[in-house]
Amino acid sequence: MPAFVHPYPPLFPITVTPPPGPRRALFAQARRIDGWGPRAWREVMGSWELDGCQVSFSEQEAREADDEDVTIVLAVTDHGLGTAADRTTTCDWVLRRCWQILLGAPAIQVRTHLPGAAIRATNACWFQEPSAGAQAALCVRLEAVLPLAGMCCDGRRLVRFLKQLEIFAADLRARRRRPDLAAHRHAVELQHALRAALPALGLVAFLGEGALLARDADDRPAAHCRPLHIPRAARVTIDLGALGRQHGLGIRTGITAVAGAPYHGKSTLLHAIAAGAVDHPPGDGRERVVADASLLAVQAEDGRRIKNQDLSAFFAQLPGADSARFATTRASGATSMAASVLQGVAAGCRLLLVDEDSAASNFLSVDAGMRRLLGPALRGTTTLLEVLPALAAQGVSTVLVAGSHLASLAGARRVLVMDHFQPRDATRRAAAALRAGGLDAPARAGAVALRVPERRFADGADCLLGPRHFLVLDAREPERPVVDGQRLDLRRSGWALDADLARGACVAAAWVCRLAARDGITLSEAHARWLAFVANHGIRGCDPFDTVLLALPPWQLVVSALERLERPLLVSG
Repeated sequence: MPAFVHPYPPLFPITVTPPPGPRRALFAQARRIDGWGPRAWREVMGSWELDGCQVSFSEQEAREADDEDVTIVLAVTDHGLGTAADRTTTCDWVLRRCWQILLGAPAIQVRTHLPGAAIRATNACWFQEPSAGAQAALCVRLEAVLPLAGMCCDGRRLVRFLKQLEIFAADLRARRRRPDLAAHRHAVELQHALRAALPALGLVAFLGEGALLARDADDRPAAHCRPLHIPRAARVTIDLGALGRQHGLGIRTGITAVAGAPYHGKSTLLHAIAAGAVDHPPGDGRERVVADASLLAVQAEDGRRIKNQDLSAFFAQLPGADSARFATTRASGATSMAASVLQGVAAGCRLLLVDEDSAASNFLSVDAGMRRLLGPALRGTTTLLEVLPALAAQGVSTVLVAGSHLASLAGARRVLVMDHFQPRDATRRAAAALRAGGLDAPARAGAVALRVPERRFADGADCLLGPRHFLVLDAREPERPVVDGQRLDLRRSGWALDADLARGACVAAAWVCRLAARDGITLSEAHARWLAFVANHGIRGCDPFDTVLLALPPWQLVVSALERLERPLLVSG
């Protein structure tokens, strides 16, 4: 099969840049314009040499925040960080170091990507490859407001900040042992190895013994969180060779139900599994919690947009609508969950996470008494619990949190009970309870088949970007970003968002439309093109002129944006 050739390759600025100016000239310029009007800041635009590094200033149009008007790129050419294979890990460590040393008390108003509990690729830090016009370097991007004293340039404060940049660059250039960087790299290497080991062991997730799962408001380990303890009978061991033998709780393929009384840790366990799709830094408490990276947490989303989705697998009939081509801007809880499940699986999801507390109860299950009461209105309606075994047969596993309905345990391959935030295997007890309640799990397991329709692009390649290189985008409210004046609601799409990740999802959605290139390709085919694009260009390829800060989004988050925006047009079949 010939390699895919993009008809609209990413366009990076082609510029002929003069050699950077000397340090003394930059400092002299900053002192000379001290007290001048703000337009005098143009005198410092361009590239300059500092001690052990280079710095460049470039003006930007007003973006989300009117006061962020300058991009500063610091390039450290002779850094002492080595050439580790996983550059994302090193860049994440550098950004955390930047906030410790440089941005703890900066002389001017400045910011960059603030790493949180997840380690993600961003356009805030990257390794610059050597070229005819530039040396190999480690680059850090900052968004700044050049300082003013009243309405005049404050050149002296800029000089103080330039000296702070030199201190930070000197720290990166130092040739010394860095145990914190080594721990950062080891933590990520361990998580990659654990995640890679899951399929061969028949697992979709693994939670290491001693993990700290409960979180506080800042997504750090809660103050009184108890380390995860796994009973010997339920313990799984993964041998990673030189990385050691890892003991913990393995979540097997198929259907796993998690039960428990209120406030005993059911949802906490599910959230930890959801977080296992990405890597975490040392000290996070979840350094040995991993899961299939394609996972999707499905919730009821009353009011979400659905575009030409075939829902006939769940609803044979819907009043006033064609269930095979269902479209609405105000979905119900049941139809929104049905659409999310079908769209996620069509986009490659292999692990669904469902919490009874945030689901539409009438989509999870409908008991026999209610079916008799509603009669013909429910004819042809299939619930999620009825199709989970069919999804499992197609390679899509499910972790379902249940706390009130015994029927939620029917068909589960394994049942865990959370007791004071500690898991216990209760599969046999659950089977006995199901028999006593008249719910024969094996009889129900093969009752319903499921066809997951493909999702195809049916719109122009530039339906989002148009003739521009970037979107008109405002993500100051990350869960409700504004794209070209349209509010995108991601509040219940299953993702914890910050502004950089929300921007990354929206911009990635626009570029995926370009990658689809009017072919009418499926979401799974678009995924392959997106992976190739990221491998070649990284997240910076989505913003070649460095417009805003972006974080690389997971694929299922990109799909969430594609499916909830008014365009692109997507169809089933």
